[in-house]
Amino acid sequence: MNNTPYYFELRARAKGISPDDIDIATAFLSSYEFDSFDSDDQNLRAFIKAGSLTEALKGEIESLISIYVEDIEWLEHPYENWNQKWEENYFQPLNVGSFHVRAPFHPVSEKKHVITIEPRMSFGTGHHGTTQLMLSYLDSYDARIKGSKVLDMGTGTGILAIAAEMLGAEEVWGIEIDDWVVENAEDNVKINNCEKTKVSCGTAELLNQNHNNYFDVVIANIHREVILADMQEYDRVLKPGGIMFISGLQESDIPLVDAQAEKLLLKKELQKSQDGWQGLVYIKAIA
Repeated sequence: MNNTPYYFELRARAKGISPDDIDIATAFLSSYEFDSFDSDDQNLRAFIKAGSLTEALKGEIESLISIYVEDIEWLEHPYENWNQKWEENYFQPLNVGSFHVRAPFHPVSEKKHVITIEPRMSFGTGHHGTTQLMLSYLDSYDARIKGSKVLDMGTGTGILAIAAEMLGAEEVWGIEIDDWVVENAEDNVKINNCEKTKVSCGTAELLNQNHNNYFDVVIANIHREVILADMQEYDRVLKPGGIMFISGLQESDIPLVDAQAEKLLLKKELQKSQDGWQGLVYIKAIA
């Protein structure tokens, strides 16, 4: 077995300076290439690909968050062991609205929409606050999702794309920057018998002129920097009157995203929070 670390897990404990120690530290980490977080009020756990981390970067990160957390440690995770770790320790079935999220090794649910996710290290098993926000939004707007064309940027495991198809979307396109994550998403699409969802490896650069005003719904559950950089592209491909779901944000990010939305004449319809993360819903103006 190849024991070269594929992922690093950062663990730390709140110092108790304020009730928001973990949220503040997580906000700092969100500017780096961490793929996912699994934290509570007292404990921080964050995951980053080994190829995105150097010793110098470790030191920089520790220095940045050490005001708010202590007992910082880095754990190595070989790729081969990740499924087993999730099965044994982390991935428990989850209900969000009409959705039930499970792994293949969990019992089948009688819930209306059962999403089965193969628990690899890609973002989106439903347990992170941002994913739960997006699932709840999709569930709340189910009438608008039915028969729609949906774009899911930063699709991760494909969980939100799969949810959209289950709600009756006519066409779903998930875009993800990491090729190995795309492979995971494609597997999940097959596991869930989705026939109207495709997944591509790339960025917003895949959105060409043929996609102008094409999508009824745009989902972007990514980092703030990517959202701010690409929001104009999301707006370009969204139909007038269409819905844009945005998450991956901390409360301090909201003014920046709102300002960008205002420039694009997007009207904010809803804002909710989950575990310190923010989810926004915008509606594109009808000319």
